Amino acid sequence: MKQLVTFLFLSFATIFGFGQSVQFEQKFNEGLLYLGTNKLGQATMIFEALYASDSTNLNTAYLLGQCYARREIKLNTSIRLLKRSLKAYTQEYRKRDYSERRVSEYAYYYLLMAYSANGDCDKTLDALNDFYKIYSYENEWYLVEAQRLHRDCEPKEEEVTIEEPIATTETKPTEEPKERVPYQPNTNHIIGTKSVQYTDKTAAWGVQVGAFLEPVFTYEFKGLRNVEVYVDNNGIYRYVIGRFAYRVQADKLLNLVHEEGYKDAFITNVKDMTKFSEEVITIDNESVHKQIVGRVDYRVQIGAFRGDTVPNDLMQVYLKLDSISQYQHGELTLMTVGSFDSYDEANFYRELVQDIGVSDAFVTAWNYQRKVDLKQAQIYLEEQAKKREEREEAELNNTGKPKRK
Repeated sequence: MKQLVTFLFLSFATIFGFGQSVQFEQKFNEGLLYLGTNKLGQATMIFEALYASDSTNLNTAYLLGQCYARREIKLNTSIRLLKRSLKAYTQEYRKRDYSERRVSEYAYYYLLMAYSANGDCDKTLDALNDFYKIYSYENEWYLVEAQRLHRDCEPKEEEVTIEEPIATTETKPTEEPKERVPYQPNTNHIIGTKSVQYTDKTAAWGVQVGAFLEPVFTYEFKGLRNVEVYVDNNGIYRYVIGRFAYRVQADKLLNLVHEEGYKDAFITNVKDMTKFSEEVITIDNESVHKQIVGRVDYRVQIGAFRGDTVPNDLMQVYLKLDSISQYQHGELTLMTVGSFDSYDEANFYRELVQDIGVSDAFVTAWNYQRKVDLKQAQIYLEEQAKKREEREEAELNNTGKPKRK
């Protein structure tokens, strides 16, 4: 009986601990999204709660100190948190890993920011030099901005300082621009980027249409073109259209974007280097702007193999199905059967193929000899159908009405 009680207790503790871990991960990711998309009021509340639940976690201390520094509030507390977090600085910082308890090199930068905003000008030079010593130089803008923070520091008047408590109760945050930031689970991607540099500080106005924890290809933005993708040092991916010298131009574009259904889109300064310093070029070795041109059809994939020898179970399929085709897809040889104009037709045929013993058959989309994403194919075909309807309607209007003399 005692062993059973012990087992139940340990099981409950394990489940309870797992639940806490999942909740922490969800809140951490939510806070990171708010922080990365400049919704600092909401980010502050989340990291205050996380830090209050575990004050030994120096990563949450760093993120909370960053929130305070960027908002220029509770600066004494911000300095205390950031100075303490420096003990856990590492070059191998995992910026989007909720289990990370070490801190980024940017802790030095935000400590300098807090000193400057607090008027501790006698400390900004030392903080600047410390930042120089450890910085990886991945984005030179931060070096220039760090110099500015030191240069523009204005000494504060002598006053009695009171230690500011870290709030743990939720209060209504300051209103900030609304931004569409859906949560998506973490996955590993190979991201190709290029650094963006500007020779002047004048604003360039664009329309942000989305922000994500995980990157998506630009084809997912239905009805939109010329979408550019950027990733910041918090790992947030932003999708922006336009780069206008005059805000009134961006205002006109914003109205059109809203009409396309992107109600949460808003105007942003594309030269804000905290958000738009790294442009995304490729995702998993494919262009972020990959496109489909021409015909798309659906085929049922029945197998894949490496090398020049077809596995025995796939050879047997040759005796059961007609019109089998083979295609090279990277290192793999793919075997498909059939060619259908709609997904529903292909999916019906997939069921027939599974009934004869190919249990792992599934539907794939093809643009001539190139395999493409099912989602991309569906979006493309919907757009093509819409264009056909518009052309037919235009032709009907032109032929159904008498021409003006």
